[in-house]
Amino acid sequence: MTTARFSGSEPDTTVLDDPFTTALRGPQSHFARSLGNIVTFEPDVSVFYGHPREMTAQDYVDLAELTGVGRTASLRDRRTPLPDGVFDVVAEIDLVQYRGDAAVSAADAELVRLGSADVPEMTALVELTEPGPFLPRTIEMGVYLGYRDPSSGRLLSMAGQRLQVPGWTEISAVCTHPDARGRGLARRVVSAVAQVIVDAGHAPFLHTTADNSARHLYEKMGFTLNSEAPLEILRVNKGMR
Repeated sequence: MTTARFSGSEPDTTVLDDPFTTALRGPQSHFARSLGNIVTFEPDVSVFYGHPREMTAQDYVDLAELTGVGRTASLRDRRTPLPDGVFDVVAEIDLVQYRGDAAVSAADAELVRLGSADVPEMTALVELTEPGPFLPRTIEMGVYLGYRDPSSGRLLSMAGQRLQVPGWTEISAVCTHPDARGRGLARRVVSAVAQVIVDAGHAPFLHTTADNSARHLYEKMGFTLNSEAPLEILRVNKGMR
């Protein structure tokens, strides 16, 4: 395999400050549903929401209506109090963002392009390894590559593209079957997806959690810490209109 580094003009890092809003209001607006200042992906594509950090009373009304009673919303870096009784905080996650404009990337001829027919197997791998949300249409967000066992054809490792913002593309759904860990497959799929991104003239970035041991791999590959922010999963208890 050969290696390559991102060689385009220096990408604007400010678009990574609020990547969900930036993606949904820009390059991935074709996946978006919105109400007022609140925007989110179609429910079978992704779980994330774009919203102001300082949310108003009307923003919370719109969030509850857009989400729907009994459903959940994933909010990044919310900085204003929730209205009483409307939402429950189901989970709180320390979300860590890495930029990869200096990360090593490499094409890998042994990896295969995954498509819609592979989604059930991809979903099973995600459910087993829990790298983060992967929904029936998440694969439409970009290129997904996987490593299949040469003898059985079983999908053992994968990674793909999720958020698209100007100059940057996110690497996501990085996972390896427990039976195949320790073989360097995660590095290979991340490097190969990074190379696809570089070939398209973008720089890669990714998100993980603060306690994820995969951070050591990403840092060895040349990814650098860009930001940390809280991510909350909120359940809507009732409407506000």
